[in-house]
Amino acid sequence: MLSKETKQEVINQISERLKTNPSVFVVEYKGLTVKELENVRKELKQTNSELKIVKNTLLKKAAEDTDAALLNDLFVGSTAVAFCDDDSAAAAKVFVKSAKEYELLSIKGGLLEGKFVGADEIETISKLPSRVELIAQFMGLLNAPMTNVLYSLTNMQTKFLYALEALKEKKEK
Repeated sequence: MLSKETKQEVINQISERLKTNPSVFVVEYKGLTVKELENVRKELKQTNSELKIVKNTLLKKAAEDTDAALLNDLFVGSTAVAFCDDDSAAAAKVFVKSAKEYELLSIKGGLLEGKFVGADEIETISKLPSRVELIAQFMGLLNAPMTNVLYSLTNMQTKFLYALEALKEKKEK
């Protein structure tokens, strides 16, 4: 049993995380083994996200003055909350993959940039490319015109040299 001071400290910590994190996912983990839950935590840690298990009453109190108050209906049963610091799509991918791997894990919903998203929307988000993939695609788009110009210039130079060679052969005959 937690003391009042400890509970208030937990509420303050969670409330601060809810205020500073634009993306939060809520999942139900009832029936998962400790090892399975640790596997999910490890994968989330690689995406710079953190999974916390907190009493629902403390979660509701921590969410009171934040956008996370929209999630109060989800704080029922065995609830875990993931705080996504960077790439929300990567965290969503971890949850969707884990929900398929561990049938007892279910996605309830969450907040994405302060807006409520349901489990279906989280699955859609998981299909988006990661931040790194988007940057690579963008760099490819920026690089494509320069590559095309270089190819065209090289091609024109080659054609010009062939024309000069043909002209030289014609003059020699």
